[in-house]
Amino acid sequence: MKFIFKLNCILLFVLFSQVSSAQEVWDWQKSIEYALQNNIQVKQADLSIQLGEATLKQQRLNYSPNINAASNYDLRIGNNFNFFTSEYTRELVHYHDYSLNITQPVFDGLITSNNVKKSKLDLQALQFDEQVVKSDIQLQILKTFLDIMNANEQYQQAVNQKKITQQQYEHTKALIDAGAAAEKALVDIDVQLAGQDLTISQRKNELDLAYLSLKFILQLDPKRTFTVKIPELPKDLPIQNLEDPNQIFETALQLRPEIKSSRIKIESAKRAISIAKGAYYPTLNFVANANTFFSSQSKITSQVLTGNTTAVGFVEGTLQRVFIPETVTQQSKNPYTKQLNQNLNYALGLALNIPIYNKYQVQTAIKNTRLNYQVSILTEKLTEINLYNTIQKAYLTAQAAIEGYRAAQKNFEFSGKSYDYAVERLNAGSINQLEVNLAQSNLATSESKLTQAKYEYLFNTKVLDFYQGKKITLE
Repeated sequence: MKFIFKLNCILLFVLFSQVSSAQEVWDWQKSIEYALQNNIQVKQADLSIQLGEATLKQQRLNYSPNINAASNYDLRIGNNFNFFTSEYTRELVHYHDYSLNITQPVFDGLITSNNVKKSKLDLQALQFDEQVVKSDIQLQILKTFLDIMNANEQYQQAVNQKKITQQQYEHTKALIDAGAAAEKALVDIDVQLAGQDLTISQRKNELDLAYLSLKFILQLDPKRTFTVKIPELPKDLPIQNLEDPNQIFETALQLRPEIKSSRIKIESAKRAISIAKGAYYPTLNFVANANTFFSSQSKITSQVLTGNTTAVGFVEGTLQRVFIPETVTQQSKNPYTKQLNQNLNYALGLALNIPIYNKYQVQTAIKNTRLNYQVSILTEKLTEINLYNTIQKAYLTAQAAIEGYRAAQKNFEFSGKSYDYAVERLNAGSINQLEVNLAQSNLATSESKLTQAKYEYLFNTKVLDFYQGKKITLE
């Protein structure tokens, strides 16, 4: 039983180790989706949109009335004027009032309506700005993915070159053991193997750096390990003719979110001028209020019979006396709720405010908004210029990449033929191993350049597709 228990523990440990060591596999689509959901710049852009939505909602609510309630309590000590008796009395007075005020804008120089329209434009601009951030991240991931693919392919090529050299080493060693070759031939191959080990190490480092760049863009922990799923690319990429850069630019002007954003910001700046001019106009508000109060000075006065009478005269023609009942005046507290009902009053009216002199604040605000409008126009022009320059540069780079790719293909083809010929001559005994090593080195270099040129061509043509609004894929 103990043996079985130990065996199960070992199996579980091995299984756990395999599971824990298994790496995640990220493809192109997963990387894009993760970045768009977790990238801090995207989150910041999304928060800006939420702020824009809140601002628009607030501007729309400015059409609604302001409703405010107030209540004050005073404890008045010393001489107090009693407006119930119209005299000053020295007493402690409790005073408590309530008020409800309503102000409904009727006309405000169209400031509210222009603010709503401006907030709508600002929100649209923020949404386009978010698209700019997302598209830039997509382009960065494209570049990093292609760097990983390039580094991975060159790493595999370096490993394969070493395998070929290792086979040559074994073959040459067999010839030496058979006495058919000089031992010096192994020294040349050893030198070549050492150089290839260095190349493998360099290619591995380039691959690690490419992965690290992708982690930075995805904002992952650098220690997190995962493997990129390499898309299947055709062995010989078809070379297509590039579209005219001016046509690409015209298409980009209609599609690119940064252009749309800058144009909307011009319209927003126009609205800001109208908002500033609105302060020249008078404002008209409908106002209504309700008020009531309680005061401890308010008393209820009443006459109370004492039971006594007072003679006030005689009945005419007789000696019969006339008596009236005696009364005394008594005061009692006026109840709190009764006073609130007694003192409740309402008021309705219109409030007109006419600006006359405001220290040139309106004029200054209009001047500033006009300057901001000019700045937005220049910003839009600069955005177009930057886009044009970017497309022109991408076009020239893509054109150079095509020419470089074609040249690299020819160079690789000739290097392959040269290497095959060198191997044939080595087998025939007409050249030594050093010349074969040189031919193999040239072949490895040409293959590396071909791979580099292929991915440069692929990236730069994808960039042109990107500015034309085409979907970016690596399939």
